[in-house]
Amino acid sequence: MRLPGPPKGARSRYVLARSRLTPSYAAVIRLVGGLFARLGLRIRSIEFRNPEILLDAWLDALGGKARLMLAFRHPYGDEPQLLSYAFDSALRKEARRLGYRFPGPLRARFVHGYEVPLWNGPLVRWILPRSGAVPVYHVKVNRASIEAMRSILREGPCPLALAPEGQISYRSETLPRIEEGAARMGVWCAEDLAAAGRSERVLVLPLSVHYRFDRKGARALEALLSELESDCGIPSRPRSRGPAPDSGDPEWRLAAAARIGELELRLIAAAEAYYGIKPRSGASRDERMDTLLEEALRRAEAAFGLDGSGDRINRVYKIRQEGWDRRYPEGDLRSLAPLERRLADRRAGEAWYVMRHMELVDLCHYLDSEYLAAAEGGAPPFDRLVEAAYSAGDMARRLVGGDITTRPSVLGKRAVISASPPIDARAILDGAGGDRGEASRSALSALERAFNQEIEEYIDERKRS
Repeated sequence: MRLPGPPKGARSRYVLARSRLTPSYAAVIRLVGGLFARLGLRIRSIEFRNPEILLDAWLDALGGKARLMLAFRHPYGDEPQLLSYAFDSALRKEARRLGYRFPGPLRARFVHGYEVPLWNGPLVRWILPRSGAVPVYHVKVNRASIEAMRSILREGPCPLALAPEGQISYRSETLPRIEEGAARMGVWCAEDLAAAGRSERVLVLPLSVHYRFDRKGARALEALLSELESDCGIPSRPRSRGPAPDSGDPEWRLAAAARIGELELRLIAAAEAYYGIKPRSGASRDERMDTLLEEALRRAEAAFGLDGSGDRINRVYKIRQEGWDRRYPEGDLRSLAPLERRLADRRAGEAWYVMRHMELVDLCHYLDSEYLAAAEGGAPPFDRLVEAAYSAGDMARRLVGGDITTRPSVLGKRAVISASPPIDARAILDGAGGDRGEASRSALSALERAFNQEIEEYIDERKRS
């Protein structure tokens, strides 16, 4: 795979068109959505669990009874693309099957990181504003973005869709962390409606997204592991010439988990050597990873002159912001004197290298060793093996310049989208006596409980299948 490299110089920041849902975007989704889902996302089918919950909330929103926010899990990275297509296809089919009648297509307006149009191509920069998407900043206040989200939630005909995790979390069957933004947005909307004398409820509806990877893909997974082992200098195993391995065989899954564990240790050792870290005698795998990530953050923060305050992911956000600001500085680069322009180009190139530290932490913060410890039939479930193998490949690529765009994806999958009963932010605010802070904390706790329950129910269902 060809990995990204440092930029040739600083570039002017892209200015997106005004965000609004346009007929041209709807036509593109109808025309190529299915093809992109099959070929680009490798989606073979889409299943909605509890679709009535989602459809009832959507009808209430369209009927003026409620305002609706779709709060979706974000473990894989392609949830906005998947959900946009799923709402237009699979959910509409479910609506017809269940006897629901909608006046038009089911569309949502998604929130995206401000940096997405910077690292993506021209097609994405065309699609984002025409899909009604809204950019958000993690570490600086952008009043225009905040007001746009509040306006969509308060007035728009389409639901607002955002990821409470804040960014990709790389683990579909655990909930590493969620941020306050979704809960706070729901409470703000409740306050806005109350101030305007409006009676609508404010519904925050949790959606959990999971992939069931192709059970016939065990050989493809073995091929990926062999490729990674070769890349890491691990002696190759002889290729099986017999029948394809059985992904349901506990012995095969245990062997695959052991290979992934060995790969992770080899990758950690390679990163330690790069950073000049001598692991403490007797340190566990997770302790070594923690030391490694702290050193990567320290290097990036020192290079950018950042103070290192905040939790680990907030430190990632600050490094990311600074890096993109240097690579795509605001203002007109054409107005710079030649020397100033060359210095801007140097800053952009150096920023790319500094951001490699951040990209490593962005992934590995979530990669604890417990994820493969969960056994089903005496061994880790196949879906977790695939996620862990993808993350091992992702780590190998990020060590040498990769990012989320170079994450492996070799297996087809079935998407399972699970809806939980919505959380009524208006009722929570009333119950808190109008105390915004208390209401936001209560809504956040309710959202966290809903996600964890969805995950548990999904795992139980998978075990029975």
